[in-house]
Parts: sequence; C-alpha cells; structure tokens
Amino acid sequence: MIEFRDVSQQYEAEKPIIRNLNLIVSQGEFVVLIGPSGCGKTTLLKMMNGLIKPDSGEIRIKGKELKEWDPITLKRNIGYVIQQVGLFPHLSIEKNIAYALDIQKVSETVKKERARELIQLVGLEENYLAKYPNELSGGQKQRVGIARALAADPEIILMDEPLGAVDQINRGVLQDEIIRIYQTLNKTIVFVTHDIEEAIKLGTKIVVMNQGEIMEMGSRDTIVFHSKSHFADDFIGNKGFLSYLNIVKIEQVICPFDGINGNISEKDMTLWVTAAEPLIVGIRMCLENGVNHIGVRDVAGQVVGAFDLGCLSRLKF
Repeated sequence: MIEFRDVSQQYEAEKPIIRNLNLIVSQGEFVVLIGPSGCGKTTLLKMMNGLIKPDSGEIRIKGKELKEWDPITLKRNIGYVIQQVGLFPHLSIEKNIAYALDIQKVSETVKKERARELIQLVGLEENYLAKYPNELSGGQKQRVGIARALAADPEIILMDEPLGAVDQINRGVLQDEIIRIYQTLNKTIVFVTHDIEEAIKLGTKIVVMNQGEIMEMGSRDTIVFHSKSHFADDFIGNKGFLSYLNIVKIEQVICPFDGINGNISEKDMTLWVTAAEPLIVGIRMCLENGVNHIGVRDVAGQVVGAFDLGCLSRLKF
C-alpha cells in the first residue's frame, strides 16, 4: 500500500534526515515507527501524505507514485492525527468531526449520521457532539481527533505521537481504543512514538530508526528477542522485555495440570489468576508467594489450567 524506494531527504547540506530508505507498509498493517528524537520518524510520516517531498528516490501509494496523485484526492485517502490535535475551537465537536466531509460538500444528514457513528466508535457519548473543544479533557480531544481522521473513511491513517501529551492512565485506555478501532475497521495505520511499551503494544510491525535509517524491522517478538542490530538491542533493552511481559497474556502459556512437574492437581491450587491478565502478573504472584505455579480461571470463573514459571517456555520467541 505504501512503498519507499531508496528515498533520501535533507534540510541542510551534509545533514541528511532520511538516508536511502526502503520500506513497505502492506494493506492492513499497524506499523509503528520508533527511535530517538531527530531520527526521521515524523519526516517519514509527512512524506507519506505529501507534506514533504523527497530529494531523491520514489514513494508509491497504492501502486501509484506520490507525485502522480492529485493532492486533494491523496488527502482524502489518508487520515492524519497529531499530538496537538488541532481542533477548531469555534466549531462544535460534531462540526470538527465532519470537517473533511464539509469540504467534500456531503449532505447535512450524512454528516450528522457519520459524526454520531464516529463519536461512539471512539468511546464517547453522543451528547459530546454538541460540546466545544474547550469543554473536553486532553484525552477526549484526542478521541475526537481520531474520529475526525476517520470521517472521510480513508484507507490509511497516519498518527504522529498522538498520545504524547496524555497522562499515563488515559494513554493506556486510548491505546486500547486504537487497537479496537484498528481491529474493527481493518485500516492501514502508521504510528510514530518514542515510547517503547506503546510500540510493542500496538504494532504488528515495528520499525526502529536512527539517523534517517532503518536499524531493525519486524514483529514485537523479533524486535525484543531476535534483533540483529546492536542499536535496536540497546534502544529497546530491558524495557522492551518488561513491556512484552506486561502485554502478552497468561492465556498464551497456560499448562494443563498434568503438564506440570509433579502432576499438580486443581485441588493443590491456593492462588488463582485470570487468563486475560498479563504474564507479569502471574510471574509477580509466583515470586511474591514463593511458589512455582498458580491456578488459572477464565473471565467466567471456570478453571482452564495452571500458570507455571516453566510454562514460559511455551512462548515462541
């Protein structure tokens, strides 16, 4: 869907921002760009929707070279969400969401219906449509920004550190919302962040950048456990491993009781955890209580097996 072929860009002589970069973003992928400040993440994102033109190389969107696209048509195919949100303060939330449709001269009935659909999709009540941006919290504004980016039903969504200014609790909630929207709508998303845990949680493909180059690229398992780049290893480090344990669920490593050394039975279990909890919860519970195994129930309370520290070998790194 998006392809970079030997793309380079520099703002000042002898200071390249992007260096002979090659990247393919396939349809339906959630690609996260991560790296230190100034590594070229945002520049890469802006190239995707034509805000910045490369000095050399070729960028293709849906098989067509970027310079062949009509700028207006291109922007209709690409939604854009930024950290500052950029809502129009004098417009209601309904009109902010429907702004792109207003430009396209869509009927009032369609605009209202689309705004109602999207405000619910991003987890806000319909009565928020009558409010104005100054009546919303930072997290609520970000939800509206996402809704606005989805209004014209673009195939590609670009997100430039959209949660960078949101507090940690709301950030986690919004991350879950973005995952839900991605899974519901099956859009292609390219997401810029400097937060390692956020990258590991969200991305189906993670791209680690430094000084305008791709240092490592792959799934969260590849990035955390099989990186071939010393830079990526150092940049992701232990935080990547801890983030992995905080994201992967216990249900992925459940053991049957007879699969535990000593053939432990359900009756031997004194501690229990739910299958939907992250691995770090099971590990912490075992270590704090000096045991090697605990029972596992599903959300309905049914026994589904056990979590044993040895079960971690079931993970396919």
